[in-house]
Amino acid sequence: MSNTAEKIDFAAAARRLTASQVSLRERRRFRRAPIEVSGRMLDTSGHEYDCRTADISPGDVRIASPTLPTVGERVVLYLDGIGRLSGKVARKCGEGEVAIIFDFSAHKREKLAEQLTLVMNKDLGIEEPARPALTEGAQTVSLTFETGETYDGEVLDFSLAGITIRSRRAAPLIGVWVRVGSVYGRVARLIDGGFAIDFAPSRPTPPPP
Repeated sequence: MSNTAEKIDFAAAARRLTASQVSLRERRRFRRAPIEVSGRMLDTSGHEYDCRTADISPGDVRIASPTLPTVGERVVLYLDGIGRLSGKVARKCGEGEVAIIFDFSAHKREKLAEQLTLVMNKDLGIEEPARPALTEGAQTVSLTFETGETYDGEVLDFSLAGITIRSRRAAPLIGVWVRVGSVYGRVARLIDGGFAIDFAPSRPTPPPP
């Protein structure tokens, strides 16, 4: 993994959570990443249901499922490529979704953080060897804008919240949707020689014809 990729430091954030009581305010410091994986959910009655993540962090996850557990119920998740996770249902999140707060140790959170790092890198399309960039040794990603324009941009920095890109191209308009690998976001602000993208929890809805 490149030095740039290592800047997604979920593990450093995970260490801020303890294995015991953590305040809701502290949990909210974990911004969930827009990572979607399929899996199975096991409730306290032993019933098993298909599910998928809507987004996830080392501290909690938003799960979509045709059958939802009740608030306060403890569940076990088996997520593809991530493995076994456990936690308690904190609240409903609209139609067909619940938020689950993980109840495992700080060490397990750090392990999960490392797994999420790998998944997020793959979704951004930067696990492959770097393509030629503006700066020697820098990592690039493929960008596709809602305008139909597609080009590579140099990664300056990224995190759970978004990614910062350097490019010789004319700056896109603020608010424009852009796909980075398989992750969607909006252009949030412009910087000297580039722009920043805030990740979105789901892909944009196409405009009506």
